[in-house]
Amino acid sequence: MNKTAELVTVKTVAKAADCAVSTVSRALRDDPSISDAAKQRIRQVAESLDYRPLRRRHPKKENSQNPGSVLAEKRLLVVSLGLDRSLISLPVVSSAISGVEDAFSELGVRFQIAHIPDLQAVPAHLDFDQTDGLFLIGALQGKMLIESNRSLMERLSRIPSVWLLGRPQGCAGDCVGANDVLLGEKAADYLADHGHQHVAFLSPKPDHLIMTNRETGFVSQAMRRGLDIQRFVDPPSRGWKLPIKPPLSTDAVQHLVDQLLNASKRPTAIFAGADSVAAVVYGSLARRGIKVGDEIGVISGNNDHAFITGLYPQLTTFDIHAHDIGRLAVRQLETRLSMNNAIANVDLTLEPHLTPGESVRQH
Repeated sequence: MNKTAELVTVKTVAKAADCAVSTVSRALRDDPSISDAAKQRIRQVAESLDYRPLRRRHPKKENSQNPGSVLAEKRLLVVSLGLDRSLISLPVVSSAISGVEDAFSELGVRFQIAHIPDLQAVPAHLDFDQTDGLFLIGALQGKMLIESNRSLMERLSRIPSVWLLGRPQGCAGDCVGANDVLLGEKAADYLADHGHQHVAFLSPKPDHLIMTNRETGFVSQAMRRGLDIQRFVDPPSRGWKLPIKPPLSTDAVQHLVDQLLNASKRPTAIFAGADSVAAVVYGSLARRGIKVGDEIGVISGNNDHAFITGLYPQLTTFDIHAHDIGRLAVRQLETRLSMNNAIANVDLTLEPHLTPGESVRQH
Protein backbone atom coordinates (compact mmCIF):
# COMPACT_ATOMS: atom_id res chain seq x y z
CA MET A 1 0.00 0.00 0.00
CA ASN A 2 1.49 3.31 -1.07
CA LYS A 3 1.37 6.28 1.26
CA THR A 4 1.63 9.89 0.24
CA ALA A 5 5.12 10.99 1.31
CA GLU A 6 5.21 13.85 3.80
CA LEU A 7 8.04 16.37 3.69
CA VAL A 8 10.29 15.78 6.70
CA THR A 9 11.54 19.10 8.06
CA VAL A 10 13.86 20.17 10.86
CA LYS A 11 10.74 20.66 12.98
CA THR A 12 9.74 17.03 12.36
CA VAL A 13 13.15 15.83 13.53
CA ALA A 14 13.04 18.11 16.59
CA LYS A 15 9.66 16.70 17.64
CA ALA A 16 10.85 13.11 17.24
CA ALA A 17 14.12 13.82 19.08
CA ASP A 18 12.32 15.75 21.84
CA CYS A 19 14.52 18.82 21.56
CA ALA A 20 14.44 22.35 20.21
CA VAL A 21 14.45 23.09 16.48
CA SER A 22 17.58 25.19 16.96
CA THR A 23 19.34 22.24 18.62
CA VAL A 24 18.59 19.99 15.65
CA SER A 25 19.72 22.65 13.20
CA ARG A 26 23.01 23.15 15.03
CA ALA A 27 23.61 19.42 15.47
CA LEU A 28 23.14 18.77 11.77
CA ARG A 29 25.55 21.62 10.99
CA ASP A 30 28.12 19.98 13.33
CA ASP A 31 28.08 23.03 15.62
CA PRO A 32 30.72 22.65 18.39
CA SER A 33 28.26 23.92 21.02
CA ILE A 34 26.34 20.62 20.74
CA SER A 35 27.84 17.56 22.44
CA ASP A 36 28.98 14.63 20.32
CA ALA A 37 26.46 12.37 22.06
CA ALA A 38 23.59 14.73 21.25
CA LYS A 39 24.76 15.08 17.64
CA GLN A 40 24.84 11.31 17.21
CA ARG A 41 21.36 10.84 18.72
CA ILE A 42 19.83 13.60 16.56
CA ARG A 43 21.50 12.28 13.41
CA GLN A 44 20.13 8.80 14.12
CA VAL A 45 16.63 10.25 14.47
CA ALA A 46 17.08 12.25 11.25
CA GLU A 47 18.23 9.14 9.38
CA SER A 48 15.30 7.09 10.68
CA LEU A 49 12.93 9.75 9.30
CA ASP A 50 14.84 9.96 6.01
CA TYR A 51 15.46 13.66 6.58
CA ARG A 52 17.57 15.23 3.85
CA PRO A 53 18.85 18.81 4.19
CA LEU A 54 17.86 20.95 1.24
CA ARG A 55 21.48 21.60 0.37
CA ARG A 56 21.81 17.89 -0.42
CA ARG A 57 18.57 17.42 -2.30
CA HIS A 58 18.24 17.39 -6.05
CA PRO A 59 15.87 19.93 -7.54
CA LYS A 60 12.46 18.56 -8.41
CA LYS A 61 10.99 18.87 -11.86
CA GLU A 62 7.79 19.92 -10.26
CA ASN A 63 7.36 21.62 -6.90
CA SER A 64 4.20 20.03 -5.57
CA GLN A 65 4.53 21.79 -2.21
CA ASN A 66 4.28 25.28 -3.62
CA PRO A 67 4.41 25.37 -7.41
CA GLY A 68 3.88 29.13 -7.45
CA SER A 69 6.70 30.10 -5.08
CA VAL A 70 8.71 32.97 -6.52
CA LEU A 71 11.73 31.59 -4.65
CA ALA A 72 11.83 28.44 -6.78
CA GLU A 73 15.11 28.20 -8.73
CA LYS A 74 16.42 31.40 -7.08
CA ARG A 75 19.97 31.54 -5.79
CA LEU A 76 19.58 32.36 -2.09
CA LEU A 77 22.12 32.95 0.65
CA VAL A 78 21.84 33.11 4.44
CA VAL A 79 24.81 35.20 5.61
CA SER A 80 26.08 36.22 9.05
CA LEU A 81 28.20 39.38 9.15
CA GLY A 82 30.65 40.44 11.85
CA LEU A 83 29.55 37.79 14.33
CA ASP A 84 31.74 35.33 16.19
CA ARG A 85 30.63 31.70 15.88
CA SER A 86 29.99 31.62 19.63
CA LEU A 87 27.23 34.20 19.06
CA ILE A 88 25.81 32.46 15.99
CA SER A 89 25.45 29.24 17.99
CA LEU A 90 23.19 30.88 20.58
CA PRO A 91 19.62 29.54 20.35
CA VAL A 92 18.04 32.95 19.71
CA VAL A 93 20.27 33.39 16.63
CA SER A 94 20.34 29.79 15.41
CA SER A 95 16.56 29.54 15.90
CA ALA A 96 16.02 32.45 13.53
CA ILE A 97 18.30 30.80 10.97
CA SER A 98 16.60 27.42 11.39
CA GLY A 99 13.24 29.17 10.90
CA VAL A 100 14.48 30.26 7.48
CA GLU A 101 15.74 26.74 6.81
CA ASP A 102 12.42 25.17 7.85
CA ALA A 103 10.43 27.51 5.61
CA PHE A 104 12.75 26.72 2.71
CA SER A 105 12.26 23.03 3.35
CA GLU A 106 8.48 23.34 3.13
CA LEU A 107 8.79 25.30 -0.11
CA GLY A 108 11.30 22.91 -1.61
CA VAL A 109 13.83 25.71 -2.05
CA ARG A 110 17.60 25.31 -2.04
CA PHE A 111 19.99 27.72 -0.35
CA GLN A 112 23.48 28.18 1.08
CA ILE A 113 24.71 29.43 4.45
CA ALA A 114 27.87 31.54 4.81
CA HIS A 115 29.58 33.10 7.83
CA ILE A 116 31.72 36.23 7.42
CA PRO A 117 33.09 37.13 10.88
CA ASP A 118 35.74 39.43 9.37
CA LEU A 119 34.28 41.72 6.71
CA GLN A 120 37.77 42.30 5.33
CA ALA A 121 38.10 38.58 4.58
CA VAL A 122 35.09 37.64 2.47
CA PRO A 123 35.35 34.00 1.26
CA ALA A 124 36.38 33.92 -2.40
CA HIS A 125 33.71 31.35 -3.32
CA LEU A 126 30.86 33.74 -2.49
CA ASP A 127 29.53 35.25 -5.71
CA PHE A 128 27.08 37.96 -4.70
CA ASP A 129 26.67 39.01 -8.34
CA GLN A 130 24.96 35.66 -8.95
CA THR A 131 22.73 35.90 -5.85
CA ASP A 132 19.01 36.59 -6.16
CA GLY A 133 18.15 37.09 -2.49
CA LEU A 134 19.82 37.41 0.91
CA PHE A 135 18.89 36.68 4.52
CA LEU A 136 21.29 38.65 6.70
CA ILE A 137 22.09 38.60 10.39
CA GLY A 138 24.77 40.96 11.58
CA ALA A 139 26.46 42.90 14.34
CA LEU A 140 24.05 45.49 15.74
CA GLN A 141 26.58 47.52 17.69
CA GLY A 142 26.32 51.07 16.35
CA LYS A 143 27.69 51.53 12.82
CA MET A 144 30.43 48.93 13.26
CA LEU A 145 29.24 46.80 10.37
CA ILE A 146 28.99 49.39 7.63
CA GLU A 147 32.13 51.19 8.79
CA SER A 148 34.05 47.91 8.68
CA ASN A 149 33.51 47.44 4.93
CA ARG A 150 31.32 50.09 3.35
CA SER A 151 31.86 48.85 -0.22
CA LEU A 152 30.72 45.33 0.70
CA MET A 153 27.60 46.59 2.47
CA GLU A 154 26.74 48.84 -0.47
CA ARG A 155 27.15 45.86 -2.77
CA LEU A 156 24.81 43.77 -0.62
CA SER A 157 22.27 46.62 -0.53
CA ARG A 158 21.67 46.14 -4.26
CA ILE A 159 20.44 42.57 -3.67
CA PRO A 160 16.89 41.95 -2.34
CA SER A 161 17.53 41.30 1.36
CA VAL A 162 15.83 40.62 4.67
CA TRP A 163 17.65 41.18 7.97
CA LEU A 164 16.90 38.80 10.83
CA LEU A 165 16.38 40.19 14.38
CA GLY A 166 17.57 43.70 13.51
CA ARG A 167 18.92 45.90 10.70
CA PRO A 168 22.28 47.51 11.60
CA GLN A 169 22.58 51.28 11.40
CA GLY A 170 23.28 52.56 7.91
CA CYS A 171 22.30 49.30 6.20
CA ALA A 172 19.52 48.72 3.67
CA GLY A 173 16.95 45.96 3.27
CA ASP A 174 13.81 44.66 4.92
CA CYS A 175 13.89 43.57 8.56
CA VAL A 176 11.95 40.99 10.57
CA GLY A 177 12.46 40.91 14.32
CA ALA A 178 10.85 41.22 17.71
CA ASN A 179 8.96 44.33 18.78
CA ASP A 180 11.78 45.33 21.13
CA VAL A 181 10.22 48.62 22.24
CA LEU A 182 7.10 46.71 23.29
CA LEU A 183 9.27 44.16 25.10
CA GLY A 184 10.78 46.97 27.16
CA GLU A 185 7.33 48.36 27.92
CA LYS A 186 6.12 44.96 29.06
CA ALA A 187 9.16 44.57 31.33
CA ALA A 188 8.37 47.90 33.01
CA ASP A 189 4.74 46.92 33.46
CA TYR A 190 5.69 43.56 34.97
CA LEU A 191 7.96 45.20 37.55
CA ALA A 192 5.38 47.87 38.36
CA ASP A 193 2.65 45.25 38.75
CA HIS A 194 4.88 43.41 41.22
CA GLY A 195 5.26 46.50 43.39
CA HIS A 196 8.72 47.67 42.33
CA GLN A 197 8.98 51.45 42.42
CA HIS A 198 12.77 51.81 42.06
CA VAL A 199 13.96 50.06 38.92
CA ALA A 200 17.01 50.08 36.67
CA PHE A 201 18.01 49.34 33.09
CA LEU A 202 21.44 47.73 32.82
CA SER A 203 23.42 47.05 29.65
CA PRO A 204 27.10 46.80 28.67
CA LYS A 205 26.15 47.57 25.03
CA PRO A 206 25.19 51.26 24.88
CA ASP A 207 24.91 51.47 21.07
CA HIS A 208 23.38 48.06 20.42
CA LEU A 209 20.22 48.42 18.33
CA ILE A 210 18.10 45.85 20.18
CA MET A 211 19.25 47.06 23.59
CA THR A 212 18.57 50.68 22.66
CA ASN A 213 15.02 49.88 21.52
CA ARG A 214 14.29 47.85 24.63
CA GLU A 215 15.70 50.61 26.83
CA THR A 216 13.49 53.17 25.06
CA GLY A 217 10.37 51.12 25.73
CA PHE A 218 11.35 50.36 29.31
CA VAL A 219 12.26 53.90 30.32
CA SER A 220 9.22 55.51 28.69
CA GLN A 221 6.77 53.02 30.20
CA ALA A 222 8.44 53.16 33.62
CA MET A 223 8.00 56.93 33.59
CA ARG A 224 4.35 56.58 32.58
CA ARG A 225 3.84 54.21 35.50
CA GLY A 226 5.45 56.71 37.89
CA LEU A 227 8.51 54.55 38.64
CA ASP A 228 11.90 55.87 39.71
CA ILE A 229 14.19 54.77 36.87
CA GLN A 230 18.00 54.64 36.79
CA ARG A 231 20.26 53.74 33.86
CA PHE A 232 23.51 51.81 34.13
CA VAL A 233 24.77 51.68 30.56
CA ASP A 234 28.46 51.55 29.71
CA PRO A 235 30.70 49.18 27.72
CA PRO A 236 33.32 47.00 29.45
CA SER A 237 36.81 48.48 29.72
CA ARG A 238 37.99 46.74 26.53
CA GLY A 239 34.92 47.84 24.58
CA TRP A 240 33.48 45.86 21.66
CA LYS A 241 35.04 44.93 18.34
CA LEU A 242 34.24 42.72 15.37
CA PRO A 243 33.54 39.86 15.32
CA ILE A 244 31.05 40.47 18.12
CA LYS A 245 30.91 37.88 20.91
CA PRO A 246 28.21 37.48 23.59
CA PRO A 247 29.08 38.80 27.08
CA LEU A 248 30.18 35.51 28.65
CA SER A 249 32.06 36.88 31.66
CA THR A 250 30.97 38.85 34.72
CA ASP A 251 33.76 41.28 33.81
CA ALA A 252 31.43 42.68 31.11
CA VAL A 253 28.94 43.95 33.71
CA GLN A 254 30.65 43.95 37.12
CA HIS A 255 31.40 47.68 36.94
CA LEU A 256 27.72 48.38 36.21
CA VAL A 257 26.45 46.08 38.96
CA ASP A 258 28.79 47.77 41.47
CA GLN A 259 27.50 51.20 40.44
CA LEU A 260 23.95 49.98 40.93
CA LEU A 261 24.64 48.47 44.36
CA ASN A 262 26.40 51.66 45.49
CA ALA A 263 23.61 53.98 44.30
CA SER A 264 22.17 56.25 46.99
CA LYS A 265 18.75 54.79 46.25
CA ARG A 266 19.37 51.18 45.30
CA PRO A 267 16.91 49.78 42.70
CA THR A 268 14.88 46.77 43.79
CA ALA A 269 14.68 45.30 40.27
CA ILE A 270 16.80 45.28 37.09
CA PHE A 271 15.79 45.00 33.44
CA ALA A 272 18.89 43.44 31.89
CA GLY A 273 17.70 43.73 28.30
CA ALA A 274 18.81 40.29 27.09
CA ASP A 275 19.29 36.88 28.69
CA SER A 276 23.01 36.93 27.85
CA VAL A 277 23.35 40.02 30.04
CA ALA A 278 21.03 38.70 32.75
CA ALA A 279 23.13 35.54 33.11
CA VAL A 280 26.32 37.47 33.89
CA VAL A 281 24.36 39.89 36.11
CA TYR A 282 23.38 36.85 38.20
CA GLY A 283 27.07 36.02 38.57
CA SER A 284 28.07 39.59 39.39
CA LEU A 285 25.39 39.88 42.06
CA ALA A 286 26.44 36.55 43.56
CA ARG A 287 30.01 37.86 43.74
CA ARG A 288 28.75 40.63 45.99
CA GLY A 289 26.61 38.30 48.11
CA ILE A 290 23.28 39.53 46.67
CA LYS A 291 20.53 36.96 46.12
CA VAL A 292 18.40 37.34 43.00
CA GLY A 293 14.71 37.24 43.81
CA ASP A 294 15.13 37.73 47.54
CA GLU A 295 17.12 40.99 47.49
CA ILE A 296 16.79 42.21 43.93
CA GLY A 297 14.62 41.24 40.96
CA VAL A 298 15.96 40.54 37.46
CA ILE A 299 13.99 40.43 34.20
CA SER A 300 15.24 40.23 30.62
CA GLY A 301 14.33 39.16 27.09
CA ASN A 302 14.88 36.51 24.36
CA ASN A 303 14.09 33.28 26.26
CA ASP A 304 17.53 32.02 25.25
CA HIS A 305 17.86 28.59 26.87
CA ALA A 306 21.64 28.50 26.46
CA PHE A 307 21.87 31.26 29.07
CA ILE A 308 18.88 30.74 31.34
CA THR A 309 19.08 26.98 31.88
CA GLY A 310 20.65 26.45 35.28
CA LEU A 311 20.03 29.96 36.59
CA TYR A 312 18.53 29.98 40.08
CA PRO A 313 16.02 31.28 40.71
CA GLN A 314 14.50 30.71 37.26
CA LEU A 315 14.78 33.87 35.16
CA THR A 316 11.71 35.85 34.18
CA THR A 317 12.10 36.72 30.49
CA PHE A 318 10.21 37.28 27.24
CA ASP A 319 10.08 34.85 24.33
CA ILE A 320 10.70 36.69 21.05
CA HIS A 321 9.74 33.67 18.87
CA ALA A 322 13.00 33.65 16.93
CA HIS A 323 12.04 30.61 14.86
CA ASP A 324 8.86 32.36 13.68
CA ILE A 325 10.95 35.42 12.82
CA GLY A 326 12.99 33.30 10.41
CA ARG A 327 9.88 31.85 8.79
CA LEU A 328 8.31 35.29 8.39
CA ALA A 329 11.53 36.56 6.79
CA VAL A 330 11.14 33.99 4.01
CA ARG A 331 7.60 35.17 3.33
CA GLN A 332 8.83 38.76 3.22
CA LEU A 333 11.50 37.96 0.65
CA GLU A 334 8.84 36.19 -1.43
CA THR A 335 6.76 39.36 -1.32
CA ARG A 336 9.70 41.56 -2.30
CA LEU A 337 10.73 39.38 -5.23
CA SER A 338 7.14 39.03 -6.44
CA MET A 339 7.05 42.84 -6.67
CA ASN A 340 10.39 42.95 -8.52
CA ASN A 341 12.11 44.61 -5.56
CA ALA A 342 10.11 47.76 -6.29
CA ILE A 343 8.97 48.53 -2.73
CA ALA A 344 10.51 50.56 0.08
CA ASN A 345 12.23 48.89 3.03
CA VAL A 346 9.75 47.03 5.22
CA ASP A 347 10.01 46.42 8.98
CA LEU A 348 7.95 43.56 10.44
CA THR A 349 7.87 42.73 14.15
CA LEU A 350 6.44 39.95 16.28
CA GLU A 351 5.01 40.51 19.74
CA PRO A 352 7.12 39.07 22.58
CA HIS A 353 5.40 37.00 25.26
CA LEU A 354 6.19 36.65 28.94
CA THR A 355 7.91 33.52 30.23
CA PRO A 356 7.54 33.95 34.01
CA GLY A 357 10.15 32.69 36.41
CA GLU A 358 10.99 33.30 40.06
CA SER A 359 13.56 36.08 39.64
CA VAL A 360 10.97 38.83 40.18
CA ARG A 361 8.85 38.59 43.32
CA GLN A 362 6.17 40.76 44.80
CA HIS A 363 7.84 43.67 46.50
